[in-house]
Amino acid sequence: MILTYTRRDADAWAAFSGDDNPIHFDPERARALGADGLSVHGMRAMLDIKQQLSEALLHSSPQGRYYLFNARLRQPLICNKPYLLTLTGGSERVRLSAKVTREDHALCFSAKLAAAKPLEPVLRSRAVHYSAGMLRALSERFPLPLDAPGQAWNFVDAVLFQCLVAAPETLLNVAEVFPGLQVRSLSEIFRQVPVVQTHHDVHFDAGLLMTDVRAIVEGGLHCAVQPPVIAGSEENGYVLGIVIRAWTADGPLLSSSVTLKTLPIL
Repeated sequence: MILTYTRRDADAWAAFSGDDNPIHFDPERARALGADGLSVHGMRAMLDIKQQLSEALLHSSPQGRYYLFNARLRQPLICNKPYLLTLTGGSERVRLSAKVTREDHALCFSAKLAAAKPLEPVLRSRAVHYSAGMLRALSERFPLPLDAPGQAWNFVDAVLFQCLVAAPETLLNVAEVFPGLQVRSLSEIFRQVPVVQTHHDVHFDAGLLMTDVRAIVEGGLHCAVQPPVIAGSEENGYVLGIVIRAWTADGPLLSSSVTLKTLPIL
């Protein structure tokens, strides 16, 4: 499958998620990171990767009760350039892999989807509630068709990223790292400090593979951002690990882990 993204894809993801990181819109910021041009958001590209993996998993008649998606973002996907998405696997253990490569075969993204252990119980303090109306509005801006097979976990993961970008809880501990910044959300950090995503992990209930997105929308959703784990230094850059979990009255649905890296602060 050939993937080609444009500025329109970046605009659509920013409108959905609130992630208006300048590295996707400002050529000078992109060049400062060594990119050949503007790139699409890694989260936007992963929507397509996750959808293709979901469809392949469903074709293999999955038996697992929980699944884990892991992705490593190695190189940005530059707008208006073609990339090849290939899938492998699907044996009895139902472990699928995906990779996105450039025309010169350089690896840009790698990912896998496999059966996993049960989700951990949710710590429900400081929860954010998404009402049916809020989710309906987000579903109308979701960049992919909502009726695609296995789309519910993809949608919920995207909603959690939107919460992560906007929620003040994401900044717990971060103020200690960037004491000179006057920020209220992760999106405001993006505008002041060069930040890239390096890893993304999603642990979810297999029931989401068969759930209609509209059922998630109309039922509402609870989520909570865990305090970020931070390592590194100003000289070498910081790595931020952030976990956010979603649940309904029926129990935990999905846990998403995002790893971000900043450039050295001069």
